[in-house]
Amino acid sequence: MTSGETSVALVLDLARRLAEEYDSVPLPMVSRSVKAATEATTLFGEDVSASLETIERIAREDLAAIQDAAKESSPV
Repeated sequence: MTSGETSVALVLDLARRLAEEYDSVPLPMVSRSVKAATEATTLFGEDVSASLETIERIAREDLAAIQDAAKESSPV
């Protein structure tokens, strides 16, 4: 497995775990959050594998905000 393949596998695993944890957030939104977080770290020239914790933190913050917004807008 090459470094690029390893990075992709790590990001896909992260996306799967976050999709399971934030099951009330639509899957495309989870994917977009993880993709945006990954792109943000690579903009600064950082290796995806080395930045996985940062990617996860950024994606979690985004998904938590989406989840909170959905809860606030849904009728009780």
